[in-house]
Amino acid sequence: MVRDWPGLAILFIMPAVLLVIITFTQESAIPSKRSGMKIALVDADSSDFGRNIIRDLNNTGYFNFITLGSVTEAREAILGGKCQIAVIIPDSSTEKLYTLLKDSPEDPSITTITPSDDLAGIVFLYDPAIQKIFKDAVIMPVNSLIQLTAVKVLMTRYTEDVNRSMKQHSSDFSASLNEKDIFSSIPEFPYKTEVIKRFRKELKNRTLEGSEIQLPFSPSFSQAIVEIEEEPARKDNLEFRPNLLQNNIPAFTLFAMFFIVIPLAGSIINEKNHGTYNRMRTLPVSYIAVVAAKVTLFLAVCILQFVFLMFIGKYIMPLIGEQSSLDLRVNIAALLAALISSSLAAIGFGMVVGAFANTHGQAATFGSVMVVILALLGGIFVPVHMLPDVIKKISTVSPLRWGTDAFLGVFARYQGIEGMWPEVCLLTGFFIVCILLTVRMFKKH
Repeated sequence: MVRDWPGLAILFIMPAVLLVIITFTQESAIPSKRSGMKIALVDADSSDFGRNIIRDLNNTGYFNFITLGSVTEAREAILGGKCQIAVIIPDSSTEKLYTLLKDSPEDPSITTITPSDDLAGIVFLYDPAIQKIFKDAVIMPVNSLIQLTAVKVLMTRYTEDVNRSMKQHSSDFSASLNEKDIFSSIPEFPYKTEVIKRFRKELKNRTLEGSEIQLPFSPSFSQAIVEIEEEPARKDNLEFRPNLLQNNIPAFTLFAMFFIVIPLAGSIINEKNHGTYNRMRTLPVSYIAVVAAKVTLFLAVCILQFVFLMFIGKYIMPLIGEQSSLDLRVNIAALLAALISSSLAAIGFGMVVGAFANTHGQAATFGSVMVVILALLGGIFVPVHMLPDVIKKISTVSPLRWGTDAFLGVFARYQGIEGMWPEVCLLTGFFIVCILLTVRMFKKH
């Protein structure tokens, strides 16, 4: 073991790297200001309700908020990865909220207000690629805060209306007091005129001054007073809403593809150790042909993995649980590009590991642990946008992140092939580099 430096490195360094990455990942697994999740705020209302929502959300200090000017700008920011969720406050939201006061019951003993059908509405625009558990972890507390803000705004207006009514009543009373001589029936006494004059003046001043009223109770509401709507950010196919399988099936298909490193690296090591590679070199066949044969075989295996998991998502999952089936209404050209480029990247990774490893133990241990690390960096277990900034920057070199982005673009964002060229080119380039390293390594033997 002392002479096996690569084996010792795998036993000590790889677990240490895995520990650091998992710890940082788990630390940011809950959406918060510390995580990378950003929420855009769009205030089309520009009135009491909208301004209070913006202020209260920013004052929480819990999430990262950015302010945008329009819904179109928010949708483009989400699809561009600048933010993951947008809170849209539509026009006339304050006006609709205040209609609840006009519809309040006439009986003052009734303290429960039932919202009308035409409620103020807030729209949550979200990235279709966000897993449901993380989306709900953000939307639920923000929704609760919005409902509390609506009650606060409504009660502020209610108190202002009551105070305004009281001041008007006092003003009317003062005017009535001036019109009628209520002191005529008082018997004469010394300085009567002066006393009445001072009394009128003081009463008028007190009446016009009015008083601010603090309500001893707040009316309760029988249900939410703001309607919340969730809408995926899309440019096309707006009626399509991704489910949990649209995120999980593609991600774990990619995860399974990269575990092909174990049998593929094992076959290469067997050829080196058993002399098969030397016997092949005596044949009139180039090593490129040998590599092409391996690539073709394992490409077929990756495609079969994909088809198998798609079959489970489409037909098996609805039978064993309450999940809806996998929706395959996707762009076929984009799907084939993502599938083939991701499969080639997995094959290239397996071949380069097999070329550099000396034993099955080295290949199996390094390959399996490295796939887990790349999966963590690639956003398969925790979304990339929630990783710490340092880990997020490192994740840009993970082929599993490129593959995950490509598959999510197909299944969740409903992108065409033009929207995923960067990921396809990166995956294909990674495959080419791995093949060149493998060929170079074998030419040395």
